[in-house]
Amino acid sequence: MYCNKCGNLISDNQKYCNKCGNLVNYNPKLCSKCGNIISENQKYCNKCGNLIDYKYNNVRVTVKKTKVNNLNKNNLLVGVGIFIIVLVLIFSIVFVKRKINKYIENAISQTTQKSDNTPNNNTPNTNNSTQKSRTTIIADNTYTGLSIKNVNDAKNIIVQDSVMQKEGDYSNEIITIENSIISKYNITAVNLKEMNVEFAKELENVIGDIYNNYPEAREYLTNLTLTNLSIQDINTIALFMPIFLFGTSSTSTTRPWIIKTQIQLNASYFLNTERIEASTEASSKAGWFPPNATRYSAVAHEMGHYISFIALLKYYKMDSLLLIDENNMNTYYDCAKDFSLGKFSKLMLDKAYEKYINDYGKIDFNEWRGQISNYALAKDSSGDYIYDETVAEAFHDVYLNGNNASLPSKYIVDVLKKYLSM
Repeated sequence: MYCNKCGNLISDNQKYCNKCGNLVNYNPKLCSKCGNIISENQKYCNKCGNLIDYKYNNVRVTVKKTKVNNLNKNNLLVGVGIFIIVLVLIFSIVFVKRKINKYIENAISQTTQKSDNTPNNNTPNTNNSTQKSRTTIIADNTYTGLSIKNVNDAKNIIVQDSVMQKEGDYSNEIITIENSIISKYNITAVNLKEMNVEFAKELENVIGDIYNNYPEAREYLTNLTLTNLSIQDINTIALFMPIFLFGTSSTSTTRPWIIKTQIQLNASYFLNTERIEASTEASSKAGWFPPNATRYSAVAHEMGHYISFIALLKYYKMDSLLLIDENNMNTYYDCAKDFSLGKFSKLMLDKAYEKYINDYGKIDFNEWRGQISNYALAKDSSGDYIYDETVAEAFHDVYLNGNNASLPSKYIVDVLKKYLSM
């Protein structure tokens, strides 16, 4: 059997896991948002502040109804109306935290009051504002009872799920752009259905520039997609989701698992160019973002998270997250835990900071990071710094400003490149 905490293989008569020391029959209570272990009497998570609503071995997962006409029914059994009891590890890095977004929205409101020609951020100047803020793409389909033999099987199932999304009134121009991104940059699936064609072309240029400069990051990202975020995250522009349990096998252990690594684009911004332009302009002027931020800056920032995560995988000698089985499960958990805690991100920052002070003299660590942007000093709800936000903002800064980026940004990206090439 397997430890219900770390997944380590243990004998049936063991009481404690010989890897993590966990009491085998103990089902720890986990936060449904960040995965942090909490005590039984806690109402709120002490890491992210989330209201606790389920336990580790009693996970409530809603399986969406999915069309299966184009899927191999022998290999893919969609669990409709069934509660899946599986381990779901979802660690998301959110681009704009709610507190910061409140500030941004206020800044936008003040900006729009100065000009009658600027549409209000929450009420776009259009007769079909609902269409401009919602997508029909479903980014969180999950599948169970699959027959998965290898990585190609996993990729094919992700592709088939993506292709189903392209049924109906899907623009041929957008499909052409999606296919171009897929073929050029080895992203498994791309879904930008309702996006403005010119905006989609800009997005392709961003992806192209970054992958051409960081070729080591190819083939890890499985999905780039529009999504409808929940109401509590409605003001999030974009997010990087390194681990999403997309599919499980028909075996007794449910492994191998298919893991998606995604960049999700909030439809309420990416289908409303007025809103995203106003948000990025206000954020840049207020110092939250690096100078010269543009409407696609959210994508560059999330790509910074993505590349930082790939560097972490290389640090742990993890070839891929796409298929998880008994051979790589322990390393998988190590990577997920590290990314959640920000240990590797802090390691990169420390190395860049040490090199900087050797070259320029002593400076406070946080003051040094703050030269990038205000968001480089972002904290979670517990008041702890999110060090990977510093890395992502440094990447964002160098992408936007090149040699004119802040010195801390350039030092951090230099370290990031070294780990990425390991």
